[in-house]
Amino acid sequence: MGILKALVGARLPEKYHRFLDLPERRASFRYADTRNTALGAMSAAIAADGEHCSGIYRLKSGREALGARLALIDAAEASIDIQSYLIRHDISGNLLSQKLIQAARRGVRVRLLMDDALTPDSDDGLTVLDGFDGIEVRVFNPFPRHRSRVLSFLLNFNLLNRRMHNKSFTVDNAVTIVGGRNIADEYYQSSETEEFLDEDLLATGQVVDDVSRSFDEYWNAREACPVRFLRPMLPEAEANSLFEVGRRLIAEPRALAYVDSLDTGFADTLLGGGLRLEKARAEIIYDLPEKIRSLVRNQASRTSRHLGQVVSGANSDVIIVSPYFVPRRQGVDFLAALVRKGVRVVVVTNSLASTNHSSVHAVYARYRKTLLRQGIELYELSSHNPATAADDIADSKLTLHSKVAIVDRSKAFVGSFNLDPRSLFLNTEMGLAVDCDPIAGEITDAVLGALPTLAYRLRLTPRSRLTWVQSRTGGETVHRTEPETRLLRRWLTRLMGLLPIESQM
Repeated sequence: MGILKALVGARLPEKYHRFLDLPERRASFRYADTRNTALGAMSAAIAADGEHCSGIYRLKSGREALGARLALIDAAEASIDIQSYLIRHDISGNLLSQKLIQAARRGVRVRLLMDDALTPDSDDGLTVLDGFDGIEVRVFNPFPRHRSRVLSFLLNFNLLNRRMHNKSFTVDNAVTIVGGRNIADEYYQSSETEEFLDEDLLATGQVVDDVSRSFDEYWNAREACPVRFLRPMLPEAEANSLFEVGRRLIAEPRALAYVDSLDTGFADTLLGGGLRLEKARAEIIYDLPEKIRSLVRNQASRTSRHLGQVVSGANSDVIIVSPYFVPRRQGVDFLAALVRKGVRVVVVTNSLASTNHSSVHAVYARYRKTLLRQGIELYELSSHNPATAADDIADSKLTLHSKVAIVDRSKAFVGSFNLDPRSLFLNTEMGLAVDCDPIAGEITDAVLGALPTLAYRLRLTPRSRLTWVQSRTGGETVHRTEPETRLLRRWLTRLMGLLPIESQM
């Protein structure tokens, strides 16, 4: 029945909407008016400031991104709403969790909404958080806890293969952070082994209430299940033990040194007017939670329609940054049409060495030569950053995780949306669309400025062979095979590229 429905493009029958009988849950909504809070008063003033009624700030590094989040939690007076795909039991996850507990103890309402794809390792921690007064945790599109996740996935593939990939972080319905970062060390330069290059925008003013509305839609959706309905509360002794493990982790010397590097005064700077907020027209673009339930394929989502409309209006240049880039034939034709009308098109994605999903790279690799022949500039991230030679993360592997589109140095889209079939048709996504020359220009300069040292430019030889060109002081180094990789990985990836897996990437 499930296969037949997928083939005919129907919707899931009612009996397949949920394979779990979820108890009734209590709806809750944003605090619409928080002008009595410090952050709320600042946001209201910006919202009332004419046509450009949002203030936008680009968070320039992983450390700044986490420091901003922690500082905003400290400044919260009414509410904290966090939507994320992933949270880990590591330094970043525990720092944020401890701050949330402190906020709840002073009367702040905390709502944490997680996708359930990667929660097995954090189940206990989420349950402990949910046990604190003032904190409620829900998981989206949950796996059953009474049987193996693998078995559940196989038996309910059409449903469980669709995930909530949205990321937002909103405090007092006044300040929000939207982008690609999850809650884990690799996103905030606190991992010793890997660093994910990502992009976040902080926003205040009018657009924040729209972000909060989108959060409410997901929080109250039928797929958002309170974690307490999925598993029992941990015994007090076990909960206390887990809590202490987290406290000890963030008290270790390495963690303390990392915390010292964060800007704990970020919120004070924001409230004091010391943070340069760019006044801009901003819009939150997001898929509805109902996308999870639909089996209709090849139907454009809200996010993809918006991106298509904005990019198609380009006059001079388009820069696309996507860690997982599977353009399909339609995407290649779309970008090629832009080139033919004189638009410079630059695409930045992961190399085989830097990617964390070789299967996606295997499918993307089918399109490289075609893209280059159409005049599209193609760059792949190196897994090494020569600029950090003396840094404590010098040996960490670089991976691109930013999801960005910039048009004519004037319009920018930053969010969770990858240019691949999974984001198009399977997962729900969101992003912040900003019409602002300074922000779009800053991101453009950051991307283009990093390419010579952090990425390989792909070129075709006269015989149509791929080469990877690396700029170095004094000249260029040309690689004729996938750089920084071993033969076995290249061959295994090539074999994966022969499989019919494109629709799931």
